[in-house]
Amino acid sequence: MTTKKVSKNTNKIVIDKIKQDWIVQGYEDTIGTPHIIIDNWYNEKELKAIWHELEFYNLQKNVIKANKTKDVAQDTKGNAKSNALRYYLDTFYTPFGQKISPILTSLYKQRSSQFKQIVKQAMPLHYRNFCVTNTDNTMVSYYDKGKYYKPHSDSLQFTCLIWLFKEPKKFKGGDLKLIPAKQTIECVSNRMLFFPSYLRHQVTKLSSDKKIPFGEGRYCITHFYNWEAINA
Repeated sequence: MTTKKVSKNTNKIVIDKIKQDWIVQGYEDTIGTPHIIIDNWYNEKELKAIWHELEFYNLQKNVIKANKTKDVAQDTKGNAKSNALRYYLDTFYTPFGQKISPILTSLYKQRSSQFKQIVKQAMPLHYRNFCVTNTDNTMVSYYDKGKYYKPHSDSLQFTCLIWLFKEPKKFKGGDLKLIPAKQTIECVSNRMLFFPSYLRHQVTKLSSDKKIPFGEGRYCITHFYNWEAINA
């Protein structure tokens, strides 16, 4: 199997009058595992606000364990494939609160014409399908020592992952493997990965010689995109 990199460039672009300093890599390959990697996904101002939001969640008592929610992928015996912590922003906030969440308000990036052009170049067969998606859902996952997510696929149309952790990095692992391509994508802070949800993928187990203080592990902000019929 060969993987073809179709683009890599540093884009100093402006979306809605907000400067972005993206490093873009688009991939396609012979067995159909197209994906896009963008480093520096959040700008400095956005990143600061999002870290404040994540630290607020750390103080909440309603963080859900992944293996206690029906929404996590399961094996044939009904066992959860992940033991990471997760919480769902769309149910956490009121409709008004969603408008002041730095994580949710940053969704303008994926809907921008600039991002759609990147999708069109790197994933031309999926461009139209992404453009017609009309719903999105967001969750935040937290992985520390021993946490993982076994091979699975997502039951929507497109998956967008954004990884964050505090420097210096206090763990090994937490990388994402695209199963069909046998490709491992390194967990880099402020890195975004976008791909069709049907691609099987997994998160490698986090390891560390020492206990990882809570909040200093691997965060993953996940946006799911789908198309749904809307009654007029």
